[in-house]
Order: sequence, then structure tokens, then C-alpha cells
Amino acid sequence: MSWRTNANLEWLSALRGVERDHPLARHTSFNIGGPAEFFVETRDPAELVEACIERGVPWLTLGAGTNLLIADAGVEGLVVRCVSREWKVEGRRVYAQAGLKMMRLARICADHDLTGFEWAIGVPGTVGGAVYQNAGCWGSELVEVLTEAEGLLPGRGRQTWPREDLDLGYRSSALRQGALRGALVTGAWIELRPGDGAASRSQMARWTAERNQTQPIRTKNCGSVFKNPPGDSAGRMIEAVGLKGAREGAAQVSEQHANFILNLGGASADQVSRLIERVRCAVRERFGLDLETEVESVGRWPS
Repeated sequence: MSWRTNANLEWLSALRGVERDHPLARHTSFNIGGPAEFFVETRDPAELVEACIERGVPWLTLGAGTNLLIADAGVEGLVVRCVSREWKVEGRRVYAQAGLKMMRLARICADHDLTGFEWAIGVPGTVGGAVYQNAGCWGSELVEVLTEAEGLLPGRGRQTWPREDLDLGYRSSALRQGALRGALVTGAWIELRPGDGAASRSQMARWTAERNQTQPIRTKNCGSVFKNPPGDSAGRMIEAVGLKGAREGAAQVSEQHANFILNLGGASADQVSRLIERVRCAVRERFGLDLETEVESVGRWPS
């Protein structure tokens, strides 16, 4: 049975601030993707997601739009953009809502003389996305400082999950591919060490400078496209098969760092998808392994 009942369509159309056929490309770091059938921004995504679940309406939550490839045909149902960015510091513990950017949270921690989160200056996404895939940079990961996350589990309401329940691994979690798949993160607590905020800010400045030299930061991209295989680098493998600089239309494997795909201007999601598969096939043929993607493909893709 289709979710497109008159009652559901009337409910969606009546949502405060809702827009029809809203372009999603502007909300992604790739600047790629078709429209949301219905789109709304909110500080409390859980309330809308709960309503969607009750009504059987397809939904997607959106944060900073990094690590995301939205189909050219857009997204069915309701896209809820999370703009909850509040935070608080309680001694060594820091709470952040899902919509707060990790880079901003890194600076907040340093300003409160808390250390152990400097690496997050290299994570362009939000707290919600970071929990979802156990984000990391410069040899550190969220699992090392996360104590618990808050969110919504379809059918069971609002929840608090201790770190152990999240099953955090390398760019993976129970939210992404385990028992909590389909759940929504609304906030998270981390615990850090007291330290020297000035030293933290200096470290972050050094890492930012290094990142600017080694990664195509000022381009339209989704961040790292592939997970690094154990003991190796996806970028090294892609370069080894001769695909650094390879193109599909306006999508290009970065010549600066081969684990990035760039939108040179007007690239489509289909072009990026074809380039991803081309890379995977070449690496499989040469090295005998399948590269796993970090980037998530969402929306109305052709079957």
C-alpha cells in the first residue's frame, strides 16, 4: 500500500516551514543531488521522524551533507534537516546536539581547556553523522571519547545508548549496519581530559594547515570516498591503478588525493556513481579486494 494517501499529503503540506521540490544539492558538500519531495528544517527532528514512522511516510535526516551522495532524481517523502546546534560543558563532560559541526565542537572544547578532541577539527560533518559512522581523523576516532548518545529508535521512542551499545568500529556502528539501523541520533556526550586550551588550538592549526596541503579542501567533494583497507590506503591503491585524475563527465578523482572525488562543476550523481564503480573494478582487478565506500548513496536511484 502506498504511503501517498490524501491524509499524508495534506499533513506534509501543512507542516510549518515545509517546502515542495526543494533543491538538496545546496545542502551537501558535493553540491550534487535532486530535490526533496518535501523539505523542512527543525531543531527537533525526532518529533517529525516519529510522525513519519507512524504514518508510513519515507524520511531522511540531513545534517551538514558530507559523506552523502544524493540521487539525481532526489528523495521521496520528507527530508528533515537538523539545525539543532546547542551544547553544554559540565566539568570534563561535553554535550552536543546532533546538528552541531564537529569542527565547532573541537574549538569549544579547546576554549574550555579540555583536550583529546583536537582531531575533530579535521571532520567536516556534524555530531549526529560522526556518531553514525564513528568519524575519525589523524589516528583518533569518536569511540575513544564518546560516553553515550541520545536518539530515537523507531517503534521504541526516545533512547539513550551507552557507547557499548553503539558497536562503534572503523567508520561503522550499530546505527549504520547493526541492531540500531534506522535509528536517529539527536545528541551525544563525550568525556575529555583537562589540559591547555592554547596548546590544543596550536595543534588544530597545525593539522588544519597540513590538511590544506594534502587534501582538496577548497573543492566540492564528499570527503574520503572509500574506507582504507586494513594496513593500506585507498588513495595509494587508486593511484597505483592509474586512476588519479580520472573523469566521468564533470566528476574527477582528485589529482591531489586519490581518495577524493571532485565535482568540477555540474557533475551528476550518476557520473560520481559510475566513477566510484570504475575505481572499485580497477582496484579489484589489480589487488583482489573490494573497496568499501564511506560515502552513502541515498534517494531515488535507478533499480
